[in-house]
Amino acid sequence: MEIKELAEYLDKVGLQYMATIGLDSKPKVRPVQYMVLYDEKLWFCTNSQKDMYRELSANPYVDICGSKLMENEIDTAWIRMSARVVFEENRTVKQMIMEKSSIVHELYENNADHPLFKVFYLSEIKGSLNNLGHVKGLEEKSGFAKPVQFEF
Repeated sequence: MEIKELAEYLDKVGLQYMATIGLDSKPKVRPVQYMVLYDEKLWFCTNSQKDMYRELSANPYVDICGSKLMENEIDTAWIRMSARVVFEENRTVKQMIMEKSSIVHELYENNADHPLFKVFYLSEIKGSLNNLGHVKGLEEKSGFAKPVQFEF
């Protein structure tokens, strides 16, 4: 799997869930949305006033899971990955995100230099794309794609 294919899958899913280590040392899970692929990196964004920003600044390791339930449930696949978050001031990425996301555009008043608008990319990505035909402990179903392992 190439990083572009991973980005396309995340776009197709639409919403992912990111687990962080909270400032209280307990896990926190929240919905996030992958935003753009730039410079071979998967970029996300957040607000510097949010708990997520403070959590990621203190401990940059995350787990992400995403899935889109298909009408025929047996066709449903999901993605799981672990990564390290890297914050970077990147105006080009901020502008790309504003063009993609109407909510980000609105929240930050179409200002890529808004002081609360923070972007980050994932590094040390390791994960898999799975489906219901390969559930551990159950008989493997023929006709299902094997899980795809990836690392970037």
